[in-house]
Amino acid sequence: MDGVHAPTLASGNFDQTGSPHLLAITVAVMACIIMNVLDITIVNVALPHMEGSLHANSDQITWALTTYMLAMVIVTPLTGLLVERFGQRRLILWSVAGFLVCSVMSGQSHSLTEIVLWRFMQGALGASLVPVGQAILVQAYPREKRGVAMATLGMGTMLGPIVGPVLGGYLTEDLSWRWCFYVNIPIGIIAFAMLLFYIPRFGKSEHPRPIDWLGFVWMAIGLGALQMMLSLGDQDGWWSSDFIIILMLMAGTGIFLFVLRSLSVAHPLVDLRLLKDRSLTLGSAGIGLFGLALYGTMVILPIYLQDYMGYEPQTAGLAMAPQGLGSWISMWMAGRLLNRGANPRWMIMAGVFLGATGTWISLSYNLQVSPAWIIWPGVIRGLGLGLVSIPLFTLAFATLSKEQTPEGSGIFNLMRNLGGSVGIAIVSTIMTEEAQDAWNQMGGHINPFNAALPRYLDGAGLRQGNLTWQVLGQILAQHAAMRGILDAFMFLFWSFLVVMLIALLMKNKS
Repeated sequence: MDGVHAPTLASGNFDQTGSPHLLAITVAVMACIIMNVLDITIVNVALPHMEGSLHANSDQITWALTTYMLAMVIVTPLTGLLVERFGQRRLILWSVAGFLVCSVMSGQSHSLTEIVLWRFMQGALGASLVPVGQAILVQAYPREKRGVAMATLGMGTMLGPIVGPVLGGYLTEDLSWRWCFYVNIPIGIIAFAMLLFYIPRFGKSEHPRPIDWLGFVWMAIGLGALQMMLSLGDQDGWWSSDFIIILMLMAGTGIFLFVLRSLSVAHPLVDLRLLKDRSLTLGSAGIGLFGLALYGTMVILPIYLQDYMGYEPQTAGLAMAPQGLGSWISMWMAGRLLNRGANPRWMIMAGVFLGATGTWISLSYNLQVSPAWIIWPGVIRGLGLGLVSIPLFTLAFATLSKEQTPEGSGIFNLMRNLGGSVGIAIVSTIMTEEAQDAWNQMGGHINPFNAALPRYLDGAGLRQGNLTWQVLGQILAQHAAMRGILDAFMFLFWSFLVVMLIALLMKNKS
């Protein structure tokens, strides 16, 4: 694949003025990123339909999601090493081609084993798409226009979580769940063709570092066990499950030995010494919290809208889509402001304020709110997310050299993925545990000895009997679940405020 030369780029490197094919490169990279991120969320709404076709139950089918994220978490940190050995051009071309093949095979699956295998391969082959795409855009754009590049990139990463559930719902209802995978084919073909002609060779080292296989084993065990623990913890009851406890011990041991190995060998698998760069470290922590807030919201809202407000999947997706619109608007604004010399830290703090405000409004939700109260807080929260992500990326990479960018991008995106996994796990647990606590607390007042109960039944037009107790149980379950949802929103509110502290600690580099 490297045999095709990029036109007018015979040198194989970008010069100081950037690439002459910025539009083509940007569209190609955007297509790769959208395809990769979309597959994280588009399958969610199709899971109930996949159960019957693949002869799996509701717990087993979640492995179609878990294995995809598991492979991405393991392979993403290897981006820098893979670029050294193969170069950015060859790596991204093979990643797109492999991702397309696995998408087709996932759509063709007829058993749980098949879908789990191909989803794992799909995640492994697609893991490098986002970090390599980031590195390509950073190198293609001249420094004074890098804010526009990062805004464009951010729009792609935000598209998946917002559009995924909507698109997945329509494809599943109107065609088949298999089209959630086949939809990658046209996007991937466009991306591959444009990458083939416009991406120059860059990043390949004449003397790549040797592969630290022991470090790889520890990293795979540590990150793999951590991802599985986060994905399965809530449904398995966390610490009441021996399996989850074993995963926790494996994750802690593997990560500790991996870090120890990486800091003690001359050629580590992932150069964790880059984290000595304060900007990259704080930026990675910030993007982890960003992923937590974004994916945490994507967990709460579908459950709230579909299970307790009675929305259809497509309607719920449309109600959530304005949050993505707000993000796109603020990302475009962020790119323009950064190019005009705006202070990234002030932009992050403005974004945190908007994100926290939108989340704070959501704390007043109940079981009778109008669609407007779903849409407008989402727009405000989306505006905040867009203003946070682009300046945060800019600050994180401000002090890295061009050669360090691919590896730094791998670490950065690993934290975004892990942050999303942590957010999903924490939010799911809060909703489950707090709903149970609320059930116990409120349910204690529903008994024949409570003098207020007969007055409530008379006012509601209910008579005491077996049917009445069933109705009361349903009402109690709805209000208890609402308590858990509000507590989850409160957790996300405080998460936004922590990002503000990180922004204050980061240095503003021009």
